[in-house]
Amino acid sequence: MTEAKNIMTNSGASSNTLREFFPPREVPQPKEINFVVGTQSDGDQKRYQVELDVNFDCRVGDLLEAKDNRTDRHYLLMVVDIDYAFPHKTEHAQMLDLLRRRPDKEVDDPTFRALCKNLAICTLLGEIQEREITERGYRPSKYTTTAVEASSHTEKLMASEWQIGVNIGSLRVGRENRPNVPVRFSTVELVGKRFLIVGQTGKGKSTAMRQLLDGHLRAMSSKQENRQVGFLVDDFKMEYPFDTYNQAGETVPGLISKLGAVSKDKLVILSCNPDEYREHTHRIRDIVQLQLPLETLSLSVLCDLANLTEAQTNVVRLIEDTGKKTSEFFSDLLAVDEYGMPNTVIWGRKYGPMFYSAAGKKKVKKGEEISEEEDIDKGLRDRLSYIRRAVQRLLKMPFMTRNASYGDCTGKLLQYLREGCTIIVDKNQLEDHEREMLTVVLLYHIFRHNQGMASGSKEQRDRMIPVVAAIEEAQYLLSQDKVADPDSIFAKIAFTGRSYQIGLLAITQRPQAIQKELLGQFDGFLVLPLEHANDFRHLADACPALSGYRNDLASAPIGGGVIAYGSPKKIVSVQIENYL
Repeated sequence: MTEAKNIMTNSGASSNTLREFFPPREVPQPKEINFVVGTQSDGDQKRYQVELDVNFDCRVGDLLEAKDNRTDRHYLLMVVDIDYAFPHKTEHAQMLDLLRRRPDKEVDDPTFRALCKNLAICTLLGEIQEREITERGYRPSKYTTTAVEASSHTEKLMASEWQIGVNIGSLRVGRENRPNVPVRFSTVELVGKRFLIVGQTGKGKSTAMRQLLDGHLRAMSSKQENRQVGFLVDDFKMEYPFDTYNQAGETVPGLISKLGAVSKDKLVILSCNPDEYREHTHRIRDIVQLQLPLETLSLSVLCDLANLTEAQTNVVRLIEDTGKKTSEFFSDLLAVDEYGMPNTVIWGRKYGPMFYSAAGKKKVKKGEEISEEEDIDKGLRDRLSYIRRAVQRLLKMPFMTRNASYGDCTGKLLQYLREGCTIIVDKNQLEDHEREMLTVVLLYHIFRHNQGMASGSKEQRDRMIPVVAAIEEAQYLLSQDKVADPDSIFAKIAFTGRSYQIGLLAITQRPQAIQKELLGQFDGFLVLPLEHANDFRHLADACPALSGYRNDLASAPIGGGVIAYGSPKKIVSVQIENYL
């Protein structure tokens, strides 16, 4: 018994001695590491593959901060898609089948978890250096670059170049909003630029416009900006100046309710029916009746507006070449004889041989007067008849007058824009073709004024009016058939308006309908979720920098979008703030 005790004592002593020489092994916990493991092509864009640790969770739109341990460089990546790290194989199917048949049987957990790894497909946003995101041509190395969730400090760098101008919203990372990181956009910089707001119905286009108009009106009223920039804004439902309701049934205040004294100083309504808004007269700068004289249009613009054929257009150009005043042309065109019928004879008497028929030419040779309709060439009579009907249709539009004596709002229009006012153009009760026509006529007057000033002295050039025109349903104005003729007013507004301090803010849900070459010349985009994949592809062709944001936009909440602006394009994901 004593001997057994001694053995146990000696055994305990030797065990303690062994522990001293061989301490218990401490197995370190596995480290969560995400490695850059390769690249892949997505059209013309390179994407980086990041193998994610099985315990690391991320989703489309998330930002990853990557460190290249070989070069000690830091990069910012954005997740554009999630894929599987390993392909599915036969042995994997057998393992899954075993789990189905024997759920009580344990499977090698490390192996199973490893096979469940995901692959984050990422786009490179730039290199992080000295508190900014830059592009210096370096790229992450394979395997030596590891990625972690971007810190809040790094996220703020995404909005560091978006801190001047109107507060349009806040930084968005995936579906999450960063309310403490504002995103600002300069409306004054839009002068002479082309900017597109695009998105399907109900995704935030109107809310974005309210934010821009609110901030711009405040800036113009407080004289924060060095120059006054006017805004000319289409409004199909008069939802910008007055209170309305959103899809949730909440009251959305209009600019008049929200801005108070600012709207009294800088907000103007241009309407065919001004009496409908007289109760608001004391709350805004002015309510102006839309009256645009026909005789103020050039004959070439008439051809564009009336959609004349080539033969009909040639007749108008022949008359234009005679040097007759536009007002005289319209007066002759609408003239009637003693019986109230169109007076065609006047064209032979005033414009000469180019309008004579064979019979008319014989009369002239005999020294006789042009006195009958048969003295005028029948083909020309028919063309003049169509042109007359086209002009009469124009005059039936509620905003057109025959001449200035019947009313003319262009003087007030230009004056208010010169003072930096925002003019809301009421299109609420107009037909589609009337809305399009009104836009073109208004832009024509601004274009003609600035074009006339641009070729003059410095004093005259200083009198050009910096203006931004916000056009709803812009695809109709900027379609292929409308801008095909470089001499048309549509092409001049779209392509050369920028030379005359006229900015174009186009709003649409159908970017596919905009001429492709023109779309590629836009200076910036605010892209909200789109209904059709082809629409996004059309945009990505025009602005390749947007190509990595397709999935991000597809999963974005209402009001979530992407702004791309400048050259080269700077991009930020934004959450448009509700205008409440």
